Order: sequence, then structure tokens, then C-alpha cells
Amino acid sequence: MKRKIIILSVFALIASSCGQTTRKQTETAIDIQDIQNMFIVKHKRILNKSDSTWYFKSYSYYWLVGKDTLDFNLSITERKDGTLFLRLSHRERILFTDALGKIDASLPLMKEDFDLSKLISFQFMEPIFYFDLAKKLSSEYKQEFGRKIVGYTKLNDFLLASSLTSQLNHFFSPLNKRVKRYGMEKFGLLEKKYYKEYLPNVDFTEYPDFTINGMGVYVQLENQ
Repeated sequence: MKRKIIILSVFALIASSCGQTTRKQTETAIDIQDIQNMFIVKHKRILNKSDSTWYFKSYSYYWLVGKDTLDFNLSITERKDGTLFLRLSHRERILFTDALGKIDASLPLMKEDFDLSKLISFQFMEPIFYFDLAKKLSSEYKQEFGRKIVGYTKLNDFLLASSLTSQLNHFFSPLNKRVKRYGMEKFGLLEKKYYKEYLPNVDFTEYPDFTINGMGVYVQLENQ
């Protein structure tokens, strides 16, 4: 059953001389599966002097249900060379399949301001924040390496051969993109006894004994 989602675009233009903010709003209705009474709010970020040296423009996308903002934030940034970087951030857990679904629903709004054929990288949170992803990757990693912490080259090779790559390649295929390589800064294995340091209000009974961990997951993309 298809439901209706409203995309709300919010453009904030800062007049530094007078300190006033002017907003222009537009609404577009699209159809999407299993979502009702939700809004995507687009916000143009004002780049500071340091950022403007490297970046041309940047937008953030927030999801609203009624008057409540969901814990789900997408940002896309265009570098001075024209390439794009997409980043997902949140504080609470979400299924990775649901996260990709929300990103997919946001793409029409992103296409208003960006040429997504220039997308070359994507970053998301640590696997522990996605139960489905944590479970799959932990099982695959354990089968390959046990609890041994491998180097970054082996980690990249493992992830390229994992179910994650198949999932991401399928997701990015409509944009003519596929995974080229991965990065996970400060990679290690996170033991179950430390999970609550990341998600203090979650019941981890169904979680694996460990998850692969680092400072988020960086994905470099290339054309198919």
C-alpha cells in the first residue's frame, strides 16, 4: 500500500549585515511505501570561511513526524571540484534497511540542488547502530577471522566480499554507482559488555557477542 509523504524545502538565507533570516518554503508530494504523515525538511547550511575554502555548498535533510523531528539526519556536501559526499548521522539505533529506505526517499529532494552522478563517497554510523547490519557483519567476520583484529587491507577486502557490498551496490545501482573501497578509522572489535556505552537504552539480548567497530563506516563509490 502506498502512502503519501510531503517534502518540505526550507531555504535559509542569512543577511549578515542586518542579522535577519529570510525563508522560502515549497511543498512537493510524492508516493512512497509504508510512510504516512511524514515530512522531509531541507536546510541549506551556511559555510564558514574555513569550509568555504574546500566546499561549494552543503544541505542537511531532517525527517519530521507531526511536530517531532526524527533522530535521522542526512547531509550532502559539494566539494570545490564538483564531487559529492553523503553522510548519515543519528544517536539511536535503526535498521540499516530502514535507513537506506529513508535515504532513497530523500533523493528526489537532493536532485533539486545536486548532480548525484557526482556522488563519490558515503559515510554512516558504526554497525552497532544497525541491528540487522551488526548481526550479518559479525557473523561473516567471525566465520572469516574469528576474533582476530585484522589490518585495514584485509578489512577492506572482507567488507568488499561481504553482504554489505551487495546491499549497497543494489541501493546505488539506480545512480550508476557501486562500492570501490571502505574505510573504518580506529577499527576494532566491540565486545557486547560495552554496547551500552553507545546505546544505553537498548536491550542487546538478540545482538551478537561482538561487532566490528570504528569511527563510522566510510564508503568510496565509483561508476559502474
